[in-house]
Amino acid sequence: MLSLTAWASLAPAEPTAREQSLQRAAEFLWSKQHDDGSWRSDYYGVMRSGQSLTPFVLYAQMLNIDSLASDEAARVRRATDFILANIDEHGALGRSEDDVLEYPVYSTAYALEALRHVLKYQKAWGPGPCHVIQKARQRMGDYLLRAQYQEANGFEKDHVAYGGWGFNAPTGKGVVGHMDIAHTRKALSALAKYHDEKQLEELRQRAALFLLLMQKDPRAAAAQPHPVELPSDDVTSVFDGGFYFSPVALSANKAPYDENTRSWPSYASATCDGILALLAAGVPADDPRVVAAADWLRQHPQVDYPEGVPTDHPEPWGDAIRFYHYAVRAEVYNKLSFPAADKRRLAAAVLKHQLPDGSFSNSHSPLMKEDDPLVCTSLAMIALANCDAD
Repeated sequence: MLSLTAWASLAPAEPTAREQSLQRAAEFLWSKQHDDGSWRSDYYGVMRSGQSLTPFVLYAQMLNIDSLASDEAARVRRATDFILANIDEHGALGRSEDDVLEYPVYSTAYALEALRHVLKYQKAWGPGPCHVIQKARQRMGDYLLRAQYQEANGFEKDHVAYGGWGFNAPTGKGVVGHMDIAHTRKALSALAKYHDEKQLEELRQRAALFLLLMQKDPRAAAAQPHPVELPSDDVTSVFDGGFYFSPVALSANKAPYDENTRSWPSYASATCDGILALLAAGVPADDPRVVAAADWLRQHPQVDYPEGVPTDHPEPWGDAIRFYHYAVRAEVYNKLSFPAADKRRLAAAVLKHQLPDGSFSNSHSPLMKEDDPLVCTSLAMIALANCDAD
């Protein structure tokens, strides 16, 4: 006969504060799902169609589902059907209207990853729907591959955008548009299991050149971009292991250009994106590039503010990307197996912001749309899901 102590050890453990928070956040997001399976912003017109928010929210939800209950299965299926119905002829989401693009690269990348998680529950869908989902994922992967800045799009190796990704696929030969390390990281993560091994290796080789540039590595194939024209012998790249945001959208770099070092300073959220991009590009965790970036992050441990972004910046960028910083930092902590104490500290920083209805909202600034509870709650869930140190 089992003792009372033995019986107690068999009883389900009480959910932790992190687990309770995740459950409340998930319930909030499910309550905001529309009948057609979508999530739509009440705050921003650019996210009102549901094509960008639905993949993002579904991805956050799928990270926190261990087994599909019948009600969850129906909700996931509705979201999946919405995504499948909105993929365009090129394999992209977010391009249903010519005058309003809903982050096509982000939307397609998150959809690709969300549907990868959906396919884990093949018994719930049956072979027919799974085949449809898999074919859709291949089309989305093909779009993301073509969206990389490469020779086929009119970009040679000496172009600062070469090997990266931006807001959308290039719209013309050599036409850059907005592009940065965050879009590149997300595209690489989504393509990590691309179905064509040869093409996957080629895109990783192209991406490696872009990542060298963004880490300010002296081996970068392209010249470090500068806001003013400088003699080549007057250009000094400072390799500190960290990353900055964009070599093209210079005003989007949250840390201003440093005239003394003639470089764009590293900061925490961009460095997290850089680490995740390197790992997704197949760079081993013990590679000197990853080690250097992880060391930069350890030397800048503040979780409530992305270090490297000036606190006296004219725009409150540091506060505006608070939850994005939580999310990408937590993903790095998870991927690189940071100590449990670091994960608990990060989770505690996120938990203190949860509102009574289970949602999260960053009221400090609308610059990055974190004041929309659908965006902010999803970021918080991604952060908490990657802080499993219980």
